[in-house]
Amino acid sequence: MTLNRILIAAIAAVSLSSPALAKKADHRAYEGPIIDVHLHAYPADGNGPAPNAACPGVAANLQYDPQTPWPAKMGALMMDPPCDDPILGPATDEEVRDQTIALMKKYNVRGVLSGPADRIADWQATAPGLFIAGRELSLKRDDVSAEEIEAEFENGEFEVLAEVTNQYRGFLADDPAFDAYWAVAAKHDIPVGIHLGIGPPGAPLLYPDFRVQTPLKMEAILNRHQTLRVYLMHAGFPFADDMKAMLYLYPQLYVDTGVLQLAAPREDYYAFLEEIVRAGFGDRIMFGSDQMNWPGMIEEGIEAINDAPFLTYEQKKDILHDNAVRFLRLEE
Repeated sequence: MTLNRILIAAIAAVSLSSPALAKKADHRAYEGPIIDVHLHAYPADGNGPAPNAACPGVAANLQYDPQTPWPAKMGALMMDPPCDDPILGPATDEEVRDQTIALMKKYNVRGVLSGPADRIADWQATAPGLFIAGRELSLKRDDVSAEEIEAEFENGEFEVLAEVTNQYRGFLADDPAFDAYWAVAAKHDIPVGIHLGIGPPGAPLLYPDFRVQTPLKMEAILNRHQTLRVYLMHAGFPFADDMKAMLYLYPQLYVDTGVLQLAAPREDYYAFLEEIVRAGFGDRIMFGSDQMNWPGMIEEGIEAINDAPFLTYEQKKDILHDNAVRFLRLEE
């Protein structure tokens, strides 16, 4: 055997015998069934007059002068988006529903849908089997007691308590005003999805009571209710260190990726996501699109996961499907 043949054989043997090398090479896109844990039955004008649009990386390079009221600035950005590839919103409520359903069928997606009960029922009737009923909840906005939430769950009106948006009204996760609701969720083993991190750009100028919420605000809750299933929406972005600490300490805690494909520049989203994955928590990240009145967020979100250069095929599969099946205890 010549020296060249010996070298080729040796290289081939190393390649075949090294699981690390084989795994590193497998970054193909995941094309199987998908679970989206963060969908909304929003109207077309849920984020301003319809139709409107949003740019990926919407919070970057806003060049804002406060002589213009922030709501007017945001409205102008959505009516005339300053990017080449905006995510477009439909003109009517029916189009929001139908375009969302069409994209879910295209990508073989099932999802947790929150919104008004009548809208959820309409969407479920239009596309049987695609939607798991969620229950939106926000103190100060929703006049509903913990006992009423418990009765709704027992009557089969919802399966997931999500999205909890107390943060927009100045209530953080460990506020005593929400203690009774956490207790109901723990008693009945109800999965809870709660808004964490930051909101839209300029959130306090749109919602005066809004307060930034770090993942650490969940610590007292998870200590008190150690079997509670909670997923932190938006993965607590941008608090990567706090998020890693909480995932390390509380193995029952999960996160979703909702809105990050829109709210952050892609490089920043990837840096944040990679930090969580690199820390070993890829098995607790779930896909969420947070499509609101922009159905294209579903496609944008799936492509962002599949295009992530640091994710292996198995990690993409975990994020887009397997982790949510485990967390929600679905029969797939």
